[in-house]
Amino acid sequence: MEQIARPGQTKTPSFLESLLEDAPETLPILRQSCVQVLNLTQDKDSSASDIGDIIKRDQAMMANIIKIANSPAYYTRVPVKTSTHAVALIGFDVIQSMVVAAQLIEQADTFGADISCLKHLLARALVAGTQAQELGKALNYSEPGFLFTNAMLYSLGDLILALCRPDAAKQLEALRLSDPTKVPKTELALLGRPLPTIAATMAKHWNLPNTLVHLLEKKPVWAKTPPESDQQIMDGIVRAANELSYCLLNPSGAGQETVFQTLLQQFLPPFSLSFTQLEQTVASAFMQASEIASAISIDQQHLIPTPSTIDAPIHNQQLQKLTLAIQQTFQSHEISEQEEIPQPQTPPPPNRSSQPPVSSNASNPLLDYALTAMKIPEPSNLLSLATKTLYVSCGFERVLLAFVVPGKEKLEAKIGYGVETDAIQEAFHCPVSKGNFWYRLLHQYQPIQFLSLKNEDTAHEIPEAFLQLWGNHSGFVGSLYAPNKPIGLILADRGGSGSILADSDFAAFSLILSQTNTNLARLAQAH
Repeated sequence: MEQIARPGQTKTPSFLESLLEDAPETLPILRQSCVQVLNLTQDKDSSASDIGDIIKRDQAMMANIIKIANSPAYYTRVPVKTSTHAVALIGFDVIQSMVVAAQLIEQADTFGADISCLKHLLARALVAGTQAQELGKALNYSEPGFLFTNAMLYSLGDLILALCRPDAAKQLEALRLSDPTKVPKTELALLGRPLPTIAATMAKHWNLPNTLVHLLEKKPVWAKTPPESDQQIMDGIVRAANELSYCLLNPSGAGQETVFQTLLQQFLPPFSLSFTQLEQTVASAFMQASEIASAISIDQQHLIPTPSTIDAPIHNQQLQKLTLAIQQTFQSHEISEQEEIPQPQTPPPPNRSSQPPVSSNASNPLLDYALTAMKIPEPSNLLSLATKTLYVSCGFERVLLAFVVPGKEKLEAKIGYGVETDAIQEAFHCPVSKGNFWYRLLHQYQPIQFLSLKNEDTAHEIPEAFLQLWGNHSGFVGSLYAPNKPIGLILADRGGSGSILADSDFAAFSLILSQTNTNLARLAQAH
């Protein structure tokens, strides 16, 4: 019998009453192995071996965890073959979230859920988790444990609703895009109570971290002064990661520009973060989310804005900049996964008589580079080949390779191809100090595109003579590693003709950089 509401009390649908009061019968039940993993990951005395022993008894769980550990998100020279090694590499925090995510996906059919909707919400939650991790790194946060879990499962209410009440989940999701101001009242009308209340109940039921329960039970408020306690820092990072994730995946939704601008004004200053730092965390986080999502069978399409939101205008220039960067990240990622790599644009003839073509008649110069690089025995020859390939075979009109000078904390250009690169090399003597523009680029694990070095907020950290010679052009930059520390940078653009850079250009640059770093690691291991 349906419960009758008392005067002045919001009526709770019988389904939700049963869901909350008889959770074991009406909500997903975690397998015993999952419960044990969640318990152990919160025990400070637990080791990777303890958790690995539980995981290896659950073949499905072990397959997922090892697949994640071997993904590019957790680059390791030695393949991960055991659950203990995977746990040690991934960390307890991510393990917790992956256990819950995998269980939700596995039980989708049992509950009659819309699997596409569920995966879409999981993808957004996953982006929030990786954003939180990257923000924690940028802030040098001393207590990173549970950042990923708390940020990813902050949307636990939406995930549970998508599983058990897909109709209500779709209605609320549509309302958030069209008129988010109506969401609170609609939650009460559909569910009888706020969605975070349901989420907090489930977090307790599944024995998720107390810090997550605390976040779900409290009303989010931006700190007006720099946060001092670990809990305040955690609160700010988790909220920022989730709002940022939603804005970036739904940039044209109603009210998103206001939410995004508020985030920039209320989160960045108290935490002493610049927009440039935020941009770097976004790029890195989306790439990590992409790799982890692939390992747990979440399609890449759920991690980028839908066509309808891409086509709609975005008036906030900063939000548009980040959204375009995300699209480029995934377009390049898709190209790298194709069996056939697209033919790059025909490059202009080299203007140096001393520069031999790398693969002038090659049907696939990027594949040629990958195969040739694997056979090169010396790092210097590898780096020379990389810069030549970018110039001769990939159509970039200027390519510059700069190395970190050991013991002198500065970058010096050593190899250059293209217009005026002799003079550019002589002018490129850039100091590297912790936190400055070049330091951040060196520690940026993924290549990025810059609109203009002259327009960067930190242009004052770039030698004026170099800026004048380089000009006001868009280009790409990526860091070189051997094996775990940065040794230099590669810059490339079309400065000679001013031709517009395409997504295929970024894909080619990214692939050359990735192959170069992979082979630098190979050579370091060999020596």
